[in-house]
Amino acid sequence: MALIPWREINPLAELRSEMDSVFDHFFDLAAGHEFDPWEGFVFKTPAVDMEETDKEIIVKAEMPGLEPRDFQISLTDNILTIKGEKNEEKKEEKKNYHMIERRHGSFYRSIILPYDVKVDKVEANYSKGILEIKLPKTEPKKAKKITIPVK
Repeated sequence: MALIPWREINPLAELRSEMDSVFDHFFDLAAGHEFDPWEGFVFKTPAVDMEETDKEIIVKAEMPGLEPRDFQISLTDNILTIKGEKNEEKKEEKKNYHMIERRHGSFYRSIILPYDVKVDKVEANYSKGILEIKLPKTEPKKAKKITIPVK
């Protein structure tokens, strides 16, 4: 019979361990990826970089393995939305086996723009898995100062 060392149960250590695993899982999902035990981290929603210059807002989204026909871009009330669907199928046939793997899923990403943009001048380019959207800013509205007489 084996001897097992006695350890006092520490409820705070158990709680910390559980909270760590909750936060680890949350940040994995928030980064737009899902963990698959067979494949590792898998693309779920596009990772987005946003840059602002004097004249425009530039949004770059990572869209690996997609074609332009697989996603749509829309702009409504200063909310830029990128949505689409990824359908992937791997097929491998050898002498002794036949394997098909399918992965399907849709994604949706909305970004609230900090400025009004010229809707008719928006440009989007897609190259090597990177979607780049250029959104020219409108001229800022100038504040009009008025004097209000007090009676």
